Amino acid sequence: MAVETLRVALIAGPMYDRLNRSIPRFERESGVRVRAAFRAPHPELNAHYDTLPAAPYDLISTHTKYAPAQLRLLAPLDAYAHALDLAGFAKPLLELARVDGRLYGLPRTVDFKLLHYRTDLMDAPPETWDELRGTARRLTTGGKFGFVFCGRDSGLFGIFYELAEMAGAKIFAAGQAPDVNQPGARWALETLRDLYRHASPPELTGWHYAEVHRCFLEGSAAMVCDWPAYYSSYRKGRDSKVKKRFALARMPAGPEGRRAYSGCHTFALTPTGIRKPAAVELLRFLTAPEQQLLEAAQGAIPTRTASRKEAAAADPAESGRWKLIGEVLKSDLLVPPAIPYYPAVEEVLWHGVQAAITSEMTIREALALMQTRFSELHRAYRHLSAAAAKPAKEGSCD
Repeated sequence: MAVETLRVALIAGPMYDRLNRSIPRFERESGVRVRAAFRAPHPELNAHYDTLPAAPYDLISTHTKYAPAQLRLLAPLDAYAHALDLAGFAKPLLELARVDGRLYGLPRTVDFKLLHYRTDLMDAPPETWDELRGTARRLTTGGKFGFVFCGRDSGLFGIFYELAEMAGAKIFAAGQAPDVNQPGARWALETLRDLYRHASPPELTGWHYAEVHRCFLEGSAAMVCDWPAYYSSYRKGRDSKVKKRFALARMPAGPEGRRAYSGCHTFALTPTGIRKPAAVELLRFLTAPEQQLLEAAQGAIPTRTASRKEAAAADPAESGRWKLIGEVLKSDLLVPPAIPYYPAVEEVLWHGVQAAITSEMTIREALALMQTRFSELHRAYRHLSAAAAKPAKEGSCD
C-alpha cells in the first residue's frame, strides 16, 4: 500500500526550525509522510506564494498580516473547530486569523517586540523615545552602537509603523488609502533618521532581523527592540556575550503612548489539504499544547491560554518577563489592517523610509512619494475588486 504523502511549505530560520524538526515524530505516529516541498525565510516564502495561482501544497506557514493577500491559497477552518481544539486558543488571537469573519489559519505564536537593554551600561531602560535617542547617542563609541534596528523590508516598515502610531498617526483608516501625511509619521522618520545617523552602524540599511539579532548577541549594541523567539539565544546561547547583562522592558513611549506592532504566525490548510484528514491532523499536531511549549522554551509566546500559563509556571525566574508580556498583550498591541494589498504597502513604505533616514530624500519628499504610491495602490485594488464583483454579461463564456 502506498504511503500517504502531504506536501507542505514551511518558514525557515532559527526561530522556527526547532518545531519543524518535530515533524518526523508526527510521521512515525501517523504513518503519513510529510514532504517539505518548499522551505525558506519569510521574505522568500512570501515571494514564492506571490508566484502561485493556486497552492500545490496541503499545509503552509503564513502570517495573519499576509493572509488577506493569500486567500486563493487558503481554506476556511471553521467547520473543524472541534477537531482542531479551537476552544483552547486565546480568542483575540483567533480573531486575528480571521478574514471577513472566516478563520484561515491557526495561530502558532504571537509576535511583538520588547526593548532589550544592557544592564551593565544603564541603570534603567529609557521610558520614552526621546530618552532612548539621548542614551543611544551617549553609548555609541569605539565601534559599539547605542541602538540597532532592521534597515530594510518589513522590519523597517514595522518600526516606522509603531513609531508613527505612538505619535498619534492613524495610517490605516477604514476604507481609505493609507495616509502618511501626518505629523506622527514625520516624527517617526525624524526619530529613525537621528538613530541611524548617530547611534547605528552605516551598514544597517542592509540588515534584516538576523543581522540585528547578531549585533546585540555579540555585545555590539546597547539596545534593540527584538522578537520573543530570539530571547533564549540571548539568555542561554553558546555565542551570547550578553548573558546576565540585559533585561527587558515595554517599548518606550512616543508622544501619545506605547505601541507594539503585532500579529501571529500561523499554519493554514489549502483547498487541497482541507479535504485530507491527515492534513487536518498535521495542523492539529503543529499547534498542539506540546508544540507550543516546545517553542516557548525558545522564548516564543504561545497562543493557547493554558500553554502560556504553563510556560510561565515552568520557569519561576522568568516570572517578570511573563508579567511584562501580559501587560503588552493587554494594552500595547498594534495590529495591521486586514487588507489584501498590505504586502505591497510594506514594500512601498520601507523604500521611502530608508530614503528618508539615509537623507537620499528629505522627509517631506519621502512622505510625498509614499503617499502618491499608497494612493495608486488603493485605487488599483478598488478597481480590481470592482471588476471582480461585476457580473458577466449574458452569453459570455467567461
